Amino acid sequence: MTEEDKLFKELLSHGEENLPFPDIEDDVMLNIERLELEKKAIQEDYQRGVAFSWFFFIVGIVSGIVLMSLIPQMEFQVSPKYTDTILLVFQVGFILFVLTHFEKLMSMTRKNIMKF
Repeated sequence: MTEEDKLFKELLSHGEENLPFPDIEDDVMLNIERLELEKKAIQEDYQRGVAFSWFFFIVGIVSGIVLMSLIPQMEFQVSPKYTDTILLVFQVGFILFVLTHFEKLMSMTRKNIMKF
């Protein structure tokens, strides 16, 4: 054996890793599997949450439309000219609500689609 071979063999022997305990690899693999299962469960919960958000968003839109059609028929203790103002305020608030929540739901849905 030449001097270079001995030096190379010595370098390779220093490259071995001494593990603190023999079953560390098994523990690490079990932790990785557990983390993957948790990640999958979180993604499924996120999908379910987005679906519920869309459902309640549509329920809110239907409720808002029904209320907007009922407000003109309601009798308020205020002057009739304020009824139009109340309806206008409600409509503007409803439109702002729909637009902001629709954009948020779309971004959540896109984010959900991009993950898979």
